[in-house]
Amino acid sequence: MTSTDTRMSHIHDYPGDGPTVVLLHGLLASAKYWGPVRRRLSSDGYRVVTIDLLGFGSAAKAPATSYDYTEHVEHVRSAVEAVAEKEPVILIGHSLGGLVSMKLARRHPELVSQLVILNAPLYRDGDEARSSILDTSALYRFLLTSKFRAAGWVTARLLGFPVIGRHSAKAREGALEEVVFRGKGLSDLRKLEVPAVVVTGAQDREIYLSNLNEAELPDSIDVFVSQTGHHLPTQAPHYVSWILNALGVAPASRASGSWAPAA
Repeated sequence: MTSTDTRMSHIHDYPGDGPTVVLLHGLLASAKYWGPVRRRLSSDGYRVVTIDLLGFGSAAKAPATSYDYTEHVEHVRSAVEAVAEKEPVILIGHSLGGLVSMKLARRHPELVSQLVILNAPLYRDGDEARSSILDTSALYRFLLTSKFRAAGWVTARLLGFPVIGRHSAKAREGALEEVVFRGKGLSDLRKLEVPAVVVTGAQDREIYLSNLNEAELPDSIDVFVSQTGHHLPTQAPHYVSWILNALGVAPASRASGSWAPAA
């Protein structure tokens, strides 16, 4: 891995001779979440760049005031511009990262040649987003709304909950409130002008697939259903490689005939 300027320690650049693939993680995670996918894509010959979202992992915690869409998009935009070498990148976002990647592609389409969205919270509006998430379980409601939730997150870290990456409470709650609970995913998806692949899990929230089935999407968007839950990047990292191969963007040394993922 090559290192970048210490002021941009949230950018992790893994050299390769193929196209540049930028990976954006989801809520609670960090760039480390992409380990299985990153290793697979690197072995395929891609140049892989993982980015810590604002307030997560090694990214800055102090500058943001609310962790809203604009702050997240500008954080990622500056990182993409730093690594793009004047060429648009293949952008892959998981969950919260999927929401941010769609907004980035809408505001700066010149930076993105192909968008891949994995397990994004695809809600019709903010009310649906909030009710769907808070109705998940009593544990969710405790961690997200209880006045004792800080203790709950400390306990989760002490128990080694595998998805939780280093982040501040302000980053976690700001991103949830100002991005996820805004319920803009489906709206942004309909308005995309760059080609995109959307993957939702058969074992993920049913409402995502239901909303996708009812949505009128541009012809430039393809939808796939994987036999996974919400964490496709860790459950089936080969699926990401398959998608890129199917799109015809794989490095020449990797490209092959058609084949299907196992999940």
